[in-house]
Parts: sequence; C-alpha cells; structure tokens
Amino acid sequence: MTYLSGNLNRLLAVLAAAVFLSACTVEEGFFRPVREEPEEPSGINVTELLNGGLNQGARLPVNQFIWQASLDTVDVLPLAAVDPFSGVIATDWGSANASTQERYRLNVFVTSVELTVDSLRVAAFRQEFRGGRWVDAPLDPEVARSVEDAILLRARQLRIAENG
Repeated sequence: MTYLSGNLNRLLAVLAAAVFLSACTVEEGFFRPVREEPEEPSGINVTELLNGGLNQGARLPVNQFIWQASLDTVDVLPLAAVDPFSGVIATDWGSANASTQERYRLNVFVTSVELTVDSLRVAAFRQEFRGGRWVDAPLDPEVARSVEDAILLRARQLRIAENG
C-alpha cells in the first residue's frame, strides 16, 4: 500500500505541476520533440468549430469550456488523437517529469454540451520500464478523478473569464 500511495503522491504532484504549467507560456518543444520543419496549418480550426464559425451556427456536441480545459490540462503529454465531434482526446505515452522509468497516458471523454461533472470522464493509465520493456502498472483510480477535477476547475475559470 505504501508503494501505491507513494506513486499516487508522485503522480498527483506531476499532474498539479501540469495544470500549473499549462497556464504558463512554454517554449515550443519543451515537452514535445522539436520538429525539423514547421508544419503547415491543417485547414480546420477547432476554436472556430466550437464557436460555430465554419458552418453558420453549427455546434459541436461538447461543452466548449470543458473541451478547451481538457486540452489545456493534458498539454504536458503528447496528443495521439483529438476528435471534437466525438468528444475524445487521447494522449500518447509520456511523462511530465524527467523519469524514464514510468510513463502515463490519458483518455478524456467530453460527453455533453453542459458544464457539469457528468459531462466529463477521464481514464488514466500507467506503465513502468522493467526488464527492458514497458509493462502495465497499477494506478490509483483517484488519479483519474484528480485529472477530472483539474479539468473542471479550469473549465470554470474559462467560463468566468468569458462571462466577465
């Protein structure tokens, strides 16, 4: 039990730092590999989609504040998939600290246009590097709950900032 609580405390500290850092300006490439060549814009702007700008009044089936807060919060991990139409954000394996012995992955599901606790679900995964390979490792379910709380707090901050 001490091993699990020690890892939980470490992960909560990492996630708290991630929330803090997501509000700071960070140089490109600090948490992600630096790209050799600049990428061309890919055509669809998620902010325009969320605001209904591309299809005169079309709205996505996700809460814009929870969606943006989710992107802000998981930004310390590399993104693997982002689909605003289904409300899914999936990160790739990564670590927000210098540890090379453990890594984390998050799946975020935004399920409603409402700004409520029921509109958000997070699944968190952890792996350890043992015997020359990555193996699944236990992770306290409270970690996913802590990420949800961080996202909802950030969503409330975004809503307050927009509404003055």
